[in-house]
Amino acid sequence: MDKNHTTFDNFQLLEEHLVPSSSNLLFYENAFSKIQLIQEIILKQTFPILYIDLDLLFSGYVKSELLTIPNLTLFTTLESKINEIFPQIFTKISKEPHFVIFDSINGLYNTLSNDADSGRMVNSILMLLARNVTFSNSILIISALATKKENDWVLPNGRQILENENMKKFVISDRSKIILEN
Repeated sequence: MDKNHTTFDNFQLLEEHLVPSSSNLLFYENAFSKIQLIQEIILKQTFPILYIDLDLLFSGYVKSELLTIPNLTLFTTLESKINEIFPQIFTKISKEPHFVIFDSINGLYNTLSNDADSGRMVNSILMLLARNVTFSNSILIISALATKKENDWVLPNGRQILENENMKKFVISDRSKIILEN
């Protein structure tokens, strides 16, 4: 991918918390660091990977063969409508545990930008996805390009991210450090 491959010094922090039936938020400021971290996570997974790529960066690497990942099922809104993707995902995770990466909340808002009630729709989709991974013993990572304002995580469009006490929150800072936020 990149000759200056980022090494995450405290990657084990993330590994310790990515356990079956868990939902995790991954906040980032640099999209390329996010992709490098996700690549590192994926390469260590034993579960089949379901990747919902709504910002299309990861799928660009996969389609151009800069990333080759075995056992990957990639969903994008270039090939399917958003309402066609989720039934397929829920069917797959109902049959066996998966490692599900939802990339990203920002992309979902962009996809639903013409919907007057997009905020409620985004929150409903994410809560439904989080609940279903619990039933299936899957692992979920939801990424978001966001910044912390006061005590809340906020997207560039000004929307606050709905947080849940059961979701672990990780932050990629300084492009190579992972922080677990309480």
